[in-house]
Amino acid sequence: MLNRMVENDEQDERKRYQLWLQSHKLTPEIIETMKAAAASFPYRPLISVVLSVGSATIENWLAVTIDSVRAQLYDHWQLCIASDESAGQSIELMLARYMAEDPRIVARHSPGRTAGAPIDLRDFVKGEFITFLDQFGQLGAAAFYQVVKRLNRNPLDDLLYWDEDKLDSEGRRVEPFFKPDWSPDLLLSMNYLGECFVIRSTLVEKLGGLRRGFAPSQNYDLALRAVEQTDRIAHLPEVLYHRRNESVWLPHLADEVAERDLQSTRAIGEAVRRRGEDGAVDIISPGLYAVRYDIRDEPLVSILIPTRDNCQLLRQCLESVHRNTDYKNYEIIILDNDSAEPETLEYFKEIAAEIQIHRCPGPFNFSAINNLGAAKAGGKFLLFLNNDTRVIRRDWMRAMIEQAQRPEVGAVGAKLLFADGRIQHAGMVLGICGMIGHAFRFKSCNAQHYFGLADIIRDCSAVTAACMMMRHSVFDEVKGLDEKLPIEFNDVDLCLRLRQRRYLVVYTPLALLNHYESATRHRIHVPGDLEVFMKRWGSCLKSGDPYYNRNLTLAREDWTIAL
Repeated sequence: MLNRMVENDEQDERKRYQLWLQSHKLTPEIIETMKAAAASFPYRPLISVVLSVGSATIENWLAVTIDSVRAQLYDHWQLCIASDESAGQSIELMLARYMAEDPRIVARHSPGRTAGAPIDLRDFVKGEFITFLDQFGQLGAAAFYQVVKRLNRNPLDDLLYWDEDKLDSEGRRVEPFFKPDWSPDLLLSMNYLGECFVIRSTLVEKLGGLRRGFAPSQNYDLALRAVEQTDRIAHLPEVLYHRRNESVWLPHLADEVAERDLQSTRAIGEAVRRRGEDGAVDIISPGLYAVRYDIRDEPLVSILIPTRDNCQLLRQCLESVHRNTDYKNYEIIILDNDSAEPETLEYFKEIAAEIQIHRCPGPFNFSAINNLGAAKAGGKFLLFLNNDTRVIRRDWMRAMIEQAQRPEVGAVGAKLLFADGRIQHAGMVLGICGMIGHAFRFKSCNAQHYFGLADIIRDCSAVTAACMMMRHSVFDEVKGLDEKLPIEFNDVDLCLRLRQRRYLVVYTPLALLNHYESATRHRIHVPGDLEVFMKRWGSCLKSGDPYYNRNLTLAREDWTIAL
């Protein structure tokens, strides 16, 4: 049943993408306009395309790749082709014909096999910017036009990347990846920049170029090293690169995938160590990774749980924490908002010797209650936890500490599931239905959704305080939760204030819990909270979520294509 539902979703999305392609087609009029604009750009940098050719080269595919460069609407480019003796005579003759036809194409033949050696770019590549291409990829005609258009507005950009899709066995465009803007934690979890991006040549030279010992993940390794040297990283939300589906052309796909994962985890591990952290890199699934940072000094975690009656829910929550938590240095603080049921009061007596219980009388104010709890907490870390949650993964708390201890991280959120196993929370998205949505809400937890984004550590605009961790010092720095938002939006407001201070908000699926919020409950916003929140953050919602692509729908939480 699940497989049939996933298959239907995939078919629907294929149809939606074909409709999207029709509405975004480059018409002859648009092409002429772009060509005229490209010719008149005040800043016209030379872009060098580096293409390696070897024994695996398929002649007609190589021709299509080269032709995609020649078809660029921006004409100030150079195509640098490095071939070796394994390429074969027919390939060499083909390259000679291309060079004779177009002086912008330069081919260099090296004796011996060069596939495992670095390409010496110094006297070969003349461009101010470089992009790396292979015979299985094609550039969209507007690729360099969009790059240089951006550079004319932001000439200091060092690295630019674009959205991409795949080509099936019949050459049809499928599986678009509409990417987020710059997301450092996502790059540690997957090579979301892709194999083909544009980078300033002086930066490549500073980094020592591609390290071919990391093949077939050498471009990923280059990107990881590059983002440590610059924060001038730009995302172009246009589908400008097309790559042949690997299952079509790789005869030994499993071996290729295994080697890529091996070299990718090696590159990520080196990046983590360069950044002064210790830890390991796990493979979640092919192409998806998780950095498991070492926890420093086993710090105390204060778990703050607001509650009012509903003793069975609270009991289940506490028992799951005690039974399913492999991290032992924590304290639990119950924040009781006028419980009156005899069963609840009796339960408080049972646990009082081991758990702090603080009375928080008066009208329910989630922000005020948790601020009081934070004032009573002795932990270096605060963990806000709803009483209607149940821990699933034993390393959930470790997974949150790993991220929350990083100085650049302000808050960490968990993956929460409804009772039936569907996703309740996998990070929040600004602007959904004009407000805030939960990523992949109601989607099955057992299927991979939108390039696995629900299954990997990544940056978000906000996470829910139903299960959220942060350093106590950071909570104090931003003066806690806003008590003017007693019921709703207080967690989103907190996250947005953290981001104003340039902290990251991180989602980790390795912290996995049930959240027994009703899946059928309608969201009726509290008018006072809504008014306060919109006055403060309305313009932020309208400007769009940097971690969500403008080509994706704002009508639902499923990350489907907007039409």
